[in-house]
Amino acid sequence: MRSSRNGNGSDVLVIGGGIIGLVTAWRAAQRGLRTAVADPEPGGGAARVAAGMLAAVTELHYGEQLLLGLNVASAARYPAFVAELEAASGQETGFRTCGTLAVALDSDDRAHLRDLHALQQRSGLGSEWLTGRECRRLEPMLAPGVRGGLRVDGDHQIDPRRLAAALLTACERAGVVFHRGWVERLGVVGGRACGAVLA
Repeated sequence: MRSSRNGNGSDVLVIGGGIIGLVTAWRAAQRGLRTAVADPEPGGGAARVAAGMLAAVTELHYGEQLLLGLNVASAARYPAFVAELEAASGQETGFRTCGTLAVALDSDDRAHLRDLHALQQRSGLGSEWLTGRECRRLEPMLAPGVRGGLRVDGDHQIDPRRLAAALLTACERAGVVFHRGWVERLGVVGGRACGAVLA
């Protein structure tokens, strides 16, 4: 496909129709850009097998403190994004604000979660250390040997399959054109990408 400058009518070509590609295409189309997506199976790939965790607090790692601010801000904006997407698509995404319970099954897990809890506390994040008994009170199906855990009420989850389906519908309604094929190579003119050739 070539860009509109070369006569084919698209301003934007998104290569890859996963969650990020679909969001990018939807937003571009909302801004009035003629948008196309090239992917043999848009909405497939990782969206079919991902867990759907939106866990800015629970998934904090050492060395990622600079990224933390972006993750927390993104998590705060997610409910509004979901509401907009559900309205645009007419479909539910399975978004839930149920929090996360991370549990320790042995002493190594417990030490790791204690370190993570300390990092979360130093970073000003809301998390609560629970005993094994308190974890089982929240989730009765946990194994009796659970040694403790972290409760993070600010983490959320979404059903990635339903999210992808809603994004596909929102894209179609916004006028995104889908080219269902693999991209074989980029077209380049004057040292700049101008489109793509499908296999």
